[in-house]
Amino acid sequence: MQGGFIKNKGFTLIEIVIFIVVFSLGVMGIMVLFYKTLGKTSDPLLRVQAVQTAQAVMEIVAAKKFDENTPNGGGSIGLNQITIGPNEAQIKKYDDIDDYVDSCGVGKSYSSTDLDLKGDYNITITVSYAHVVGNSVTEDCNNKDNYKMITVTVGKDSLNENYTLKRLKGNF
Repeated sequence: MQGGFIKNKGFTLIEIVIFIVVFSLGVMGIMVLFYKTLGKTSDPLLRVQAVQTAQAVMEIVAAKKFDENTPNGGGSIGLNQITIGPNEAQIKKYDDIDDYVDSCGVGKSYSSTDLDLKGDYNITITVSYAHVVGNSVTEDCNNKDNYKMITVTVGKDSLNENYTLKRLKGNF
C-alpha cells in the first residue's frame, strides 16, 4: 500500500459500456451483410428455372405447324395463304405457332399454369414474319415471308429480369 491507495488493475464501467456499444455496431453490420446475402441465395436457381421455362415454352410453340393452312405432316403453302393470328379459342387446341398471338409482332401474355408448366413465371409469346437474307434476319409484319420469328420472353417478378429466346420457323 502506497500512500493509502490500492492500485486496481482492470476496466472501468465506462470502458466496458463503450466496448459493448462498438462491438454491437460491428456485429449488426455483419448481420445486415448476411441478411442481404441470404436473401439472394435462391436467385441463381430462379434464373436457371426461368431459362428452362423459356426453353420449354419455345419447344411447345415451335413443335406446332408453321401456319393454320400447313398440311398435316408438313409441306409448304403459298405466301397468299400465310397468316398470323389465332384460329383456335382454347389453348389445348392450338395447332400452329400463330395461335399463341392475337396479331403479328404483338406479344401475348401467359402464366406458367396456362401452358401446364410449374413455377410462377410471366411468359410473353410474339410471332412475326421474318425476312432472311444471308446471315441477316429482319422481323417485318408488313411483308409476308416463308419464315416466322417466334420470340419467347420469360420473367419473374422477384428477379426483375427477363430472358428472351428467338427461333425461326420455316414454311417447308
